[in-house]
Amino acid sequence: MQRTSAFRLDPALTGEEAIVLRALAVGQTDGDISKELRMAPGTFLRLVRDMREKIGTTDNVSLIEWAKGQIKGCDQRIDSRERYARLA
Repeated sequence: MQRTSAFRLDPALTGEEAIVLRALAVGQTDGDISKELRMAPGTFLRLVRDMREKIGTTDNVSLIEWAKGQIKGCDQRIDSRERYARLA
């Protein structure tokens, strides 16, 4: 028996990318996310760039819009920052 998780937004995304994408979708800033994940700002920006390439979006707004569309159908916790903290 194999369990699936609604946490993964897309099979092409890594777990770290999914965490970053969820944080962006709830409105956290790039700086807040990279600090929380203890990630260098340059590394964070490369990660976001790589996600845009995987998903096929050209900017962060489109990336976040895509993420919200994916999350909306499977996990309503995206609407609250307080609830986001429990996912990490």
